Amino acid sequence: MTIHDHPGKERTDAVRAFNRFYTRQIGLLDEGLLKSPFSLTEARVLFELGHRPRDCPTNPGGKTGFLARALRLDVEPVASAIARDLQVDPAYVARILRKFSAAGLTEMCTGPAPLQPRVLSLSARGQAALAALHAATDRDLARLTAGLNDWEAAELSDVLTRARHLLGAAMAPERPEVP
Repeated sequence: MTIHDHPGKERTDAVRAFNRFYTRQIGLLDEGLLKSPFSLTEARVLFELGHRPRDCPTNPGGKTGFLARALRLDVEPVASAIARDLQVDPAYVARILRKFSAAGLTEMCTGPAPLQPRVLSLSARGQAALAALHAATDRDLARLTAGLNDWEAAELSDVLTRARHLLGAAMAPERPEVP
């Protein structure tokens, strides 16, 4: 047995081959994700912010973003939560959030209830950027699956769902042994 041979090598090779194929297909290693100005991690942080509860009124002028920058409002609690969810370094997420703030993509405001803590969410500009990423993703996935008939598309969906469940179960902390 060589250093490259190990039990499960065929499975490992199959997963690696799929990963290389899929990252190439969706352009994951391109300079900007989906020809956007965002890296993959930045796009995920934008997605996470866009799918958190939004208690702020829409602020089309972006003044809240300016105030957040001027007053140096703390983004660390949000950065920590997103970093935990994405399993990314919190300091890196905080830098991304500050970059978003400087670009007017986020706003910090107080929720409607008295004494409610400040909430960081996407500004109107940030929501537009997220919508553009969603549209680009939809276009790319439609292009990627255009050659599939209905049965093949359903099978692909089922296989991807099954893979997600299998890998998610394999990563669960305490997994009972299967007899």
